[in-house]
Amino acid sequence: MTVKRRISLLVAGAGLVASLVFSLAVFFELVEQPFEILDAELEAEAQRAVRTVMERQEESGPIPSDPAANEIYAYWLKIVEQDSGKLLYQSGLTKSVNLPLLTPGTSKTVNITLPAEQSPQGQELRRETTFRVKRFSFALDGKEFTVQIARPMEKLQEEIWELVYSLAAGLILSSLVLIAFSNFIAGKILKPIGEMKDLTKDISEKNLGRRLPVGPGGDEFNQLAKTINRMLDRLQHSFVKQRNFLFDTSHELKTPLTTMRLSIDEVCSSDMESMSSSAKDNLLRLNEQVLRMERLVKDLLNLSSLEMVDAIEKGPVSLLAILESLVADYRFFAEAQSIQMDLHLHALSDIDGDKKKLTRAFSNILDNAIKYNVDGGNIIVEGKQMPDMMTISVTNTGPGVAGAEIDKVFDQFYRVEKSRSIEHGGSGLGLAIVKRIVELHDGSVRLESQPGQWTRVTVCLPFDRRTTV
Repeated sequence: MTVKRRISLLVAGAGLVASLVFSLAVFFELVEQPFEILDAELEAEAQRAVRTVMERQEESGPIPSDPAANEIYAYWLKIVEQDSGKLLYQSGLTKSVNLPLLTPGTSKTVNITLPAEQSPQGQELRRETTFRVKRFSFALDGKEFTVQIARPMEKLQEEIWELVYSLAAGLILSSLVLIAFSNFIAGKILKPIGEMKDLTKDISEKNLGRRLPVGPGGDEFNQLAKTINRMLDRLQHSFVKQRNFLFDTSHELKTPLTTMRLSIDEVCSSDMESMSSSAKDNLLRLNEQVLRMERLVKDLLNLSSLEMVDAIEKGPVSLLAILESLVADYRFFAEAQSIQMDLHLHALSDIDGDKKKLTRAFSNILDNAIKYNVDGGNIIVEGKQMPDMMTISVTNTGPGVAGAEIDKVFDQFYRVEKSRSIEHGGSGLGLAIVKRIVELHDGSVRLESQPGQWTRVTVCLPFDRRTTV
């Protein structure tokens, strides 16, 4: 899980918990409030009912005990005179609904199941009905009365369920808003990290001088950028020291190796006849090793000098002329192994580049194509011109390269067939030099291979028609 998603979930979770606690508090407050209002309403209705009953008695005498005979009130209502215990009035609903008598001053919610065949007069109630019941004791005109009053709560329950649904919908909506908002906030918070990641991804040994921008503030992101920049300073310093050391060492080795080779050549040309056969063999092996070391030092110097420059001086270069000349030069070595070289070059325009360096790059490719080939094999050199690019490919038969090693062949000192590379004097720097030269020309190089059949090296160089005549 990404950091952005974790932050989004944490912010959304915290907001959801806060919303849930707030909603529960509001819910309980809103649920209790209707009961308090309903109890107050029942008490007011009870007092009004007592006054109505007393007025009726004064006007027309006692009210009949049969509720259906003279209904004056639609609530569940019983009025009792405390002194005599006489039932002054009961509503018609008391005949159909049997509610328990409560202690005066208390209230209660009661669930009643009505018989299927019984329907309260003037009331439209479900079989399972909830009543809010309250019992009062109070005085009126010097008399004490006890009143128990109740009313159905269907509408109130519906309102409570509507409240529950509304709160649930509000929680779902707020959760969605919180997730979207937290995702936006997390993106804002992590934006500097994303920018640092993109910048550091582009930093390599070719542009170690690049640094992360540091803002004016002193927050954690700026501190991180400063720390990364200090690390890059140390890496650049170490890399430059290593590169200079390699260049200086190679340069210092070049002169004594040249002197050794010249001395050995002189001995081989003058005193070979007086030597024993073992001495001659040792001298020839020494000469081969000195030549190999000289080539290695030369390659190291070339690679070091290429890595120390970031740009090259470019001019019009004819790839057609370079490739034709190199094929003519290497054809002699190819014929020694009965290797057939075919050149398929279409009309290639001049490109903007460094002729000497491009010659070195294609020379290394052709040299490998011959060295890592089989007797009687083939080498095909093809060139294609596209609107914005030129592609040169060199395909040779041979043992090929395993898929796991293809990405490593352009690394320094990497050799696929180490025994065969030593036999041919390979240093493992040829393709590394090719890659660096191509990169200096803003191009790309890739290697493809079918193990046991063929290997192809393809160089792509940018081409701008405006530079051609």
